[in-house]
Amino acid sequence: MKKIKLIPKTQKGAVSVLVALTLPVLVGVGALAVDLAYLHVVRNELQNDADAAALAGARKLYTNGASALNWVGAASTASSAIALNRAAGDELSDGLVQTGYWDTTQTATGLQGLPMTPSANDAPAVQVTVGKSENQNKAPVRTFLASIWGVYAKPVQVTAVAGVSSPGVIQPGGLFPLAVSKCLYDKFWNMSAQPPAPLADPLTGKVPEFQLGPSYPRGYCEAAQWSSLNMQASGANAIETMIEDGNPISMSVGDKAWIQTGVKNSLYTDVKRCSAAGNKTCEFVVVPTLANVVPGTSATIVGFACMQFLDAFGGKDPYILAKMSNQCPPPLSGGVGPNYGVISQPSLFK
Repeated sequence: MKKIKLIPKTQKGAVSVLVALTLPVLVGVGALAVDLAYLHVVRNELQNDADAAALAGARKLYTNGASALNWVGAASTASSAIALNRAAGDELSDGLVQTGYWDTTQTATGLQGLPMTPSANDAPAVQVTVGKSENQNKAPVRTFLASIWGVYAKPVQVTAVAGVSSPGVIQPGGLFPLAVSKCLYDKFWNMSAQPPAPLADPLTGKVPEFQLGPSYPRGYCEAAQWSSLNMQASGANAIETMIEDGNPISMSVGDKAWIQTGVKNSLYTDVKRCSAAGNKTCEFVVVPTLANVVPGTSATIVGFACMQFLDAFGGKDPYILAKMSNQCPPPLSGGVGPNYGVISQPSLFK
């Protein structure tokens, strides 16, 4: 029997109907991909702008030798910096700038406004909030394909917080190999001042000078001793190298530092040469502050302090003539530690 071949009828218009049914979904997916990507780009632009403005303001908080933090100057600088940037092709003209303290442990969340009494964990900071909305910087961010759903624009807002703190870590090259006692700072450092500063002599109004040297014949607080920092070394060679080059590895609050024994007059000659009385290359130095300064032992670093070396003298009773300071150049550093006059470069907290 001859087979009969059946030819199916052509289904005209089926694809058109399918496209018509799926077109809203396809456009919706396109809107999601295109507009979300663009909003992300604009958000990144705004975040970079806010970060830059907050950092610019934070750089104005501290002024060497100033007796108070420059809150007004920091806020003004941050506000001016906002207008130097753009987002979504538009120049920025305004943002919200606030100043206060940032809890570096985030026990207290958010910027703590002024006036307040800061704790040891609170760092002075500048907060910048900037965005594009109906009331800020020329309207919200316009969308492309999302308009088919009636979404013509979306507001975007970001916040940045930048501030300055004292370091908890000193990178290689930033430490001078002389250990001082925390007792010295408990007695002569005003931690409640903002920023913390040396206690001035009430009679003269000047910062007291100290003879930093072996404990005898000085008191316990004024004792200072050479430290080979992270290693137990003998002789003057290791110390001489560190006077010139600083610490060979990073040192942190909580690390142990080795305290040298004996008196090495050649080291005092080296300090005299580079102190304020010499070529001034070691006039302002960052030194480890230890819980105890006992020769021939290791002690815990509790902070990093700024010292000004005025002169140095050898002989039977060698010492370095010094005083506390908060004018040390910011070292390469990280982390957060107590403020004994050493300030890190401004950094972003948020």
